[in-house]
Amino acid sequence: MDAEWGLAMRIENTPQYPYAITLGAIQNKEDLIFKVGQQIALDCRQAGIHWNLAPVVDINNNPNNPVIGYRSFGEDKLNVTQKAISFIKGTQSVGILSCIKHFPGHGDTATDSHLGLPIIKKSKEALMANELYPFRETIKNGVDSVMVGHLSIPSWIMVRVLQQRYPAPSLKASYAKN
Repeated sequence: MDAEWGLAMRIENTPQYPYAITLGAIQNKEDLIFKVGQQIALDCRQAGIHWNLAPVVDINNNPNNPVIGYRSFGEDKLNVTQKAISFIKGTQSVGILSCIKHFPGHGDTATDSHLGLPIIKKSKEALMANELYPFRETIKNGVDSVMVGHLSIPSWIMVRVLQQRYPAPSLKASYAKN
């Protein structure tokens, strides 16, 4: 379930926690981010939910983006990564699975992927240097799963990138090869 800021994201009359953009603005308080992730996970567990499809690790680097905004920890890849790792560790500390999203990065788009298909026109090198940084680092730190975004990236053939970067035995889920 998407519980990025708590069960209130999808279920009325349940606790709502600060949005990621608020947490991203807090400096030197990773323990607080850990506790927010932990408390959301406890709420999930109490509701019978064992997998929180959070956090968003997209970098909020396009002011015209209609869907990421407050769901992101911010516009700096290092801050986004640091906050996401703390949130994930808090989530996992009480036995709830976590999921980073929206691979390979939905922050620099101007289209809501629920309504259309965003096209990311960056080079592979630019994506590797910025958008993919939080994904690489959170994967290294043991995130449970990765949600792929509904995105078109003409500079990439996504399956080859996934196969080269994350060989199938290391993936927790499969990906289509068609």
